[in-house]
Amino acid sequence: RWTVILVGGLLLFWALAWALGPTIFKMQIEKIASAKLGRVVTLGNVDFKPWSLELVISDLKIAKQNSTDSQLSVQRLYLDAELESVLRLAPVVDAVAIDSPVVSLTHVGDGRYDIDDILEKLKKPPESMPGKPPRFALYNLSLTSGRVSFTDKTAGKNHELTALNIALPFLSNLDSKRDVKIAPRLAFKLGGSNFDSAAEGTPFALTPKTDATFKLSNFDLTPYLGYLPAGLPYKLASGVINID
Repeated sequence: RWTVILVGGLLLFWALAWALGPTIFKMQIEKIASAKLGRVVTLGNVDFKPWSLELVISDLKIAKQNSTDSQLSVQRLYLDAELESVLRLAPVVDAVAIDSPVVSLTHVGDGRYDIDDILEKLKKPPESMPGKPPRFALYNLSLTSGRVSFTDKTAGKNHELTALNIALPFLSNLDSKRDVKIAPRLAFKLGGSNFDSAAEGTPFALTPKTDATFKLSNFDLTPYLGYLPAGLPYKLASGVINID
């Protein structure tokens, strides 16, 4: 009888979490995030599977200040949490995937940017005694098809970074296996040039070893010469970088 009651209660909890959880989560995230950032934050669709602790958020958008345009948009955010989080009393996420994020950034002059208001809101007051860092473990992190649009109003220039892809095996400060093999990657396109990198190693083993490659093809420095410090003892007229 107690087994039937426990199984029935668990199934009922799963059903309620699956049916009502996404709506409640969406409302609360939009409300709390908008208040914290001082910007309008919206979520398109939220899907939560309580039996596997998988969460999928579609069409996440953070609006620009006093505008309906997006400062940040993410087509899809996927999180796969683990029950180990309960045992560790810290978030343990087996996979984090960010698909097609788009960031819009504008330099308005005098070292000021159109996200300064967000940074000011997120700034923490100085503490008399530093607290312990939050404990966490995030595994299999990936960012695909990212794009960053940077507008410099003072120089009248637009720069765009596309095809941004980042892969990280894990970010964690919890005790774990130290002989893990990692293979991070960073790749993007900027100003008509391609950058790609790959690495493989065992950084936490007793005998750490890492092999890495970096490739940058036909990177034209001309559009970025205006950002060099004025106090340099030379003036760069032009340049193209190729690295392998």
